[in-house]
Amino acid sequence: MSTVYVFGAGASFDAGYPLCSALGSKLLAFMCESINPWIRAAGEFFQDRFGESPNLEDMITAIESRIESLKGSSELSGRTERGRFANHRGSLAAALREFFGTIRSERSGSYSIFARSIVRRRDTIVTFNYDDALDRELRSCGIWNVSSGYGFPFGSEEEPSQVVLLKLHGSVNWLISLFGGAAAGTFLINPANSMGDAPVIHRADLRFLGYEEFSGRTYESGGAPPCLVLPGRTKQFFYDTSMGREFSGFWESLWSQAEQALRDCEKVVICGYSMPSADARARELLFENAGNAIPIEIVSGNDTERIAQGFKSAGFSDVTESQDRYFSDWVGRLTGGEQRRLLH
Repeated sequence: MSTVYVFGAGASFDAGYPLCSALGSKLLAFMCESINPWIRAAGEFFQDRFGESPNLEDMITAIESRIESLKGSSELSGRTERGRFANHRGSLAAALREFFGTIRSERSGSYSIFARSIVRRRDTIVTFNYDDALDRELRSCGIWNVSSGYGFPFGSEEEPSQVVLLKLHGSVNWLISLFGGAAAGTFLINPANSMGDAPVIHRADLRFLGYEEFSGRTYESGGAPPCLVLPGRTKQFFYDTSMGREFSGFWESLWSQAEQALRDCEKVVICGYSMPSADARARELLFENAGNAIPIEIVSGNDTERIAQGFKSAGFSDVTESQDRYFSDWVGRLTGGEQRRLLH
């Protein structure tokens, strides 16, 4: 029996990562203390305009709206302001990667138990989280590998992964290699593909996952922004560059794999994901691809009842509100106290 697990921020909470509601204040505070002058300037800029504790989703939506409204401005002040907003928005993804790197932990709480005792061969994990804590736990249990486990090839040698981890909003350990990693000198580029076809990964991130030796799509040099979809209300699964729109094929491939996994699975478990209205594409993914008769289990805190009702209203006939509202409790119950023994 194959299961699709759908993870949101509530699943990564006891691994040390903040919930969405707290991410805005924590991220801006981190940015304002950064030794990176670009990140620090962006943090101060956004704090000045949105306060110290903004809702990150609202803030990014406002940033993108302002950039779009000033597009083609005939006034110098408008063009200048648009440039400032756009440049500082670019620092947000870099700040997210650095911030998540500072809160990495050797102990990943419920993820450890989930990887060891719950997830099974042929299961698929669809996650909207950026962190790589779950990735590390799956790797340590030997049921997942970085070469093929993300749904696209990282390794130079084919190594099948027993479990597939589809990170539909990107990952802090994915980097976009600009111009093939060129750092200086004369080089040839494909004007329609300056970002390449898929992310690369830094060797430091490979070490965190448990790889000391690895051959494949690794970061070597040059510009490499994080491959993340920022959490605005209108999410863009592509990048507009001076050379045109890029990377849409990469995102489409991941989402297509998630669609197929939902069509083929025999159960769906939603863990710590609130299915917000802003995630229109994610809601469509779940409501339109999972079979209406397959079991749907919801483990999403105070949003559990609302989400369950949404599935029932969409015609799903076998919807269960877990007696455990939180992922850590659900994992603990399914494993008969193994979590308590691990953590204490």
